[in-house]
Amino acid sequence: MSMRWWRRVDGDGDYAVPGFVPWIMAVADPDASWWERACGNPKRMGELSQAAFLVRAQTLGFGLAVPWGDSEKCDFIVWARPGGRLLRVQVKGTGRLYRGGYDVQPVYSTRGGGKKTYTAADIDVLAAHVIAEGKEVWYLLPIAAFEGVKSLRFFPDLKSRNPRWEGYREAWEWLGSSGQ
Repeated sequence: MSMRWWRRVDGDGDYAVPGFVPWIMAVADPDASWWERACGNPKRMGELSQAAFLVRAQTLGFGLAVPWGDSEKCDFIVWARPGGRLLRVQVKGTGRLYRGGYDVQPVYSTRGGGKKTYTAADIDVLAAHVIAEGKEVWYLLPIAAFEGVKSLRFFPDLKSRNPRWEGYREAWEWLGSSGQ
C-alpha cells in the first residue's frame, strides 16, 4: 500500500503532510439575497420553498410526509395533529417582481403533453411562497379557488391592488387546525 502525500499551505508555510486530504470550503456572499444565491434557478427556488414550507408547517404543529420520488403531483401530504384529514399540498415559490406583482403558475409539465393545470384529482391545496422585499408571505389556496387558472398574481405589499387572493394570505386553516 502506498502512502499519499498532499501539499498543505497555511500560515507556517507550504509543506507535505502524510494522510492530509485537501478540501474546499465555500461561503455564500452575505450581501447577496437568497434569490441571488439561488441564481434565479426555478428548480432551486422550488427546493428552497419546499424547505421553507416544511419548517413553517412543522412549527405550526402539522404532520408532514413527502411522497417518494419526484413523479407525484404534490410535494407534501399534510395533516393536522392529532388525526387530521390527509391533504395533498403542492408548493410553488416566487421571488420575482413583475408588473407590481408576484406570479405563480399552478401548472405541471408532462412529457410530450406540455403544461397542465392542477385539478382536484391532483392536489387539495396550493401553497404559494412569495418572497417580497426580504419577507416571506404564504398564500394557501384550496384547489376549488383556482382550478383551471393558469397564472396567479399576488400583491403582498399592495393589499388593495388586487384583493382576489388576499383572503388566502397566511390561511393555514386550509390545512386544518393544528393540535399544538
